[in-house]
Amino acid sequence: MSQLAGSQAPAPTPGERLKSVAIHNLSQGQMVVRLAELYPEREALIFPDRGLRWTFQEFERRTMELSRGLIALGVQPGEKVTVWADNRPDWISLQFALARIGAVLVTANTGLKRDEIGYVLNQSQSVAVVAMPGWLDQEYLEALEDLALHGEIPGVRHLLVMDGLPRKGMKTLEQVVELGETISEREVLDRTAKVSMDQAANIQYTSGTTGFPKGVVLTHANLVENAWTLGQALNIHPEDKVLLQVPLFHCFGCAVTLLSTFTHGATLVGLQRFDPLEALRAIDLYGCTLIHGVPTMFHAILTHPDFDQFDTTSLRAGVMAGAPCPEDLMHKVIEDMHCQGMVVGYGLTEAAPLLTMTCPSDSVEMRCTTVGRAIAGVQLRVVDPITMQELPAGEPGEIQGRGPNVMLGYFDRPEATAETILEGGWLRTGDMATLDVDGVVRIVGRIKEMIIRGGENIYPAEVEDVLRRHPEIHDVAVFGLPSEKYGEEVAAAIVLRNGSTLDAEHLAIWEQDRLAHFKRPKYVFFVDAFPLTPSGKIQKYRLTEIFRSEVGGRTQAKRDSHTA
Repeated sequence: MSQLAGSQAPAPTPGERLKSVAIHNLSQGQMVVRLAELYPEREALIFPDRGLRWTFQEFERRTMELSRGLIALGVQPGEKVTVWADNRPDWISLQFALARIGAVLVTANTGLKRDEIGYVLNQSQSVAVVAMPGWLDQEYLEALEDLALHGEIPGVRHLLVMDGLPRKGMKTLEQVVELGETISEREVLDRTAKVSMDQAANIQYTSGTTGFPKGVVLTHANLVENAWTLGQALNIHPEDKVLLQVPLFHCFGCAVTLLSTFTHGATLVGLQRFDPLEALRAIDLYGCTLIHGVPTMFHAILTHPDFDQFDTTSLRAGVMAGAPCPEDLMHKVIEDMHCQGMVVGYGLTEAAPLLTMTCPSDSVEMRCTTVGRAIAGVQLRVVDPITMQELPAGEPGEIQGRGPNVMLGYFDRPEATAETILEGGWLRTGDMATLDVDGVVRIVGRIKEMIIRGGENIYPAEVEDVLRRHPEIHDVAVFGLPSEKYGEEVAAAIVLRNGSTLDAEHLAIWEQDRLAHFKRPKYVFFVDAFPLTPSGKIQKYRLTEIFRSEVGGRTQAKRDSHTA
């Protein structure tokens, strides 16, 4: 597969590149020690809302404190500790502290409810959980206290509190640090030195849109190699400041954004939660040079009423992923946000997470209609999803990848692992795609989302790509609805541009010369927003649930009647 050579931004100086190379092939725990040696006075973390600015030396000290405390609690190499919080300095400190002592970080989605966090703690066999007090209407500490009181999380030995007051039987992180004063730094350093690259570092739970979530086990090699490769492709260097606006509990946060920053000695500017105004303030105030996110984040930033009040000319590159990027949005990111090097990435948590990426030198059209080529070290193939036979170039089938980024497997789910990682190390993605002779990948949809209408296979991404070209459509999600006659019919949920008066009848006329009759949506729903996962992906199964009752003839829902 073609790589990303020849399309990169100006290279850092030889000295900077040499120092970055020294961080390569180290576990995360070893990495933080090396960063403190290389760049002791350079800034590692900035959290504007807290007024916090840590150098790499100060960050290493914090991870050392927490490592000693975790050892004092009895956390052993290979044991799991769950972190249930939004983006905070100590979330990052814990990622590296756990890595230093050979323990495994389990990330928990901040949207989980009582029983869902109980499932994660039990399925992962976590011995401790670190939680912030709560979020929105969810009281995290109350939920954990109740689970413990009723004996529903028997394996959890410690309930720890980040940035809040503990309840009975809980400890704050500062109390954990105090306990660690009895543990020598040498014990931490000895543990850190013993951690191998092929050791489990992280367990991340899939969204669980169908069935129970599965815990994806990623090694230090999986995470560091993928992050390093991304950093090289974007030429991240120690002078860069990278905005963290995606959640750390997601691979896009703790791997793509955080690790690609630290493998190259750059500075991370963190937002506790995504907020377009706070993102603009951070870019302006700190001169952020890279920004990663899902398309909905960039749209929110660009359409904020105060957008023109901030200077974003410092931006040079970033990754947009998680959902297709409309062409007009990419143009605005490049032109209005001045982010010339914005690329599109594709992957999945099981691949730590990137498999492919476009290049800064690619045309806007290519960056929006393809997901680029395989990143360095990754091989791709497209196969018939039933026979598993490799298909000719350009023919749609399941895209599969293999390389150093492929997960160890699903924790304690050997059958699911065997179904997903095939002989030869090929990872099933569940995505339908084409792979052309130049190695360029075009995603045409999820296998499970493919619509079968009267025997015709219809790929939602193909229909979405056409509909996004309509000048009055901002974004669209195509999904299937049941049909007695054809099995399934094509449906589209559409978000219109401000001021649009487009209706279903006029859209149907516009489609006639652009889509085959069987691909045209029978049902059209105008909505204000799509149901999204916390990572910004559209939940198409929810669209099916919401609109299933409305089928029957060509339907146009009133625009203001649905916030899907």
